[in-house]
Amino acid sequence: MVNIKDVAKFANVSTATVSRIINGRPGANVETEKKVKEAIKKLNYHPSNIARSLSNKSSNLIAFIVPNLNNPYFTDLINLLDKSANEHGYKLYLCNSNDNSKNISYFLKSIVDNFIKTVIINSLAVTDDDIEYLKKHNITVITIDRTNLINYPNAVSVDHYSGSYMATKYLVEKCKCQNITFISGSMKEQSSISRYNGYKDAIEEFTTHKSVRLLEGDFSYLSGYELSKKELGKTNNTQGIVCANDAMAIGVIRSCFELNINIPDDIQIIGYDNCSLSQFTSPALTTVNQLDNKLGDMIMNAIDKGENIKSELIPEIIKRETTKER
Repeated sequence: MVNIKDVAKFANVSTATVSRIINGRPGANVETEKKVKEAIKKLNYHPSNIARSLSNKSSNLIAFIVPNLNNPYFTDLINLLDKSANEHGYKLYLCNSNDNSKNISYFLKSIVDNFIKTVIINSLAVTDDDIEYLKKHNITVITIDRTNLINYPNAVSVDHYSGSYMATKYLVEKCKCQNITFISGSMKEQSSISRYNGYKDAIEEFTTHKSVRLLEGDFSYLSGYELSKKELGKTNNTQGIVCANDAMAIGVIRSCFELNINIPDDIQIIGYDNCSLSQFTSPALTTVNQLDNKLGDMIMNAIDKGENIKSELIPEIIKRETTKER
């Protein structure tokens, strides 16, 4: 494999001169620059990105710390950011933390060692101390929604209260459901609490009985399936279910199938995320969309310009076949 020494020898210059020209730094005359570029072309030399990073103490990598890859929402978010990053000349360095502090420590060191200058965070395991560590190394931090971090200059959030409120209101007002159950993620998470509060306030405002029904899950397919099967297997009068994410809603659809409960005639279901899988369930899932397709470009443009980004996304209902207006 051709390396920088081969190019330097072919062009009869030093490796330092080749490195300077490759990285666009001044110091070489026009004739030398021409010789080096011809050598690169004739030898079909492709500079190493790692070597460039070491030389410039910078890279075109953008790190993205996610909590897990089990939730289809995170997969969609990764794809969206990866597409935008590529269009802007960056590469996404994916860090799957599993919300584990040891994993976070490993990735933070790797981020610094690879001269990554921007980190996008969507993980509860990242702490204020971790942010300070990154800031000491002049690394820009952008948080997306699911974090315990607040008041940072670069943050993209979602109004989860409004999303859950409008979903519940829709079931009551348009679909004529009164007895509505809410299946949440862990109630230790702020996003779960916000979604539950939106549901609760809508129940109190729009239903006649004002009675809330909370089942606490963990955002997984299995928890939605097991909680709903246990609840709906009893004799009950549940008319609607609002789920805190699409994965749990998909689990609910499966339990209804096994219990011979017809959707949407016997029960109506709303998910939350609008993940790509939601349109392919049977029946197709009505859901709350929280993923703006412009998000990737919004973040990459801010990185390009070195500007701070502060934005709150407002969810909207995507109506499909698991609900029925009456």
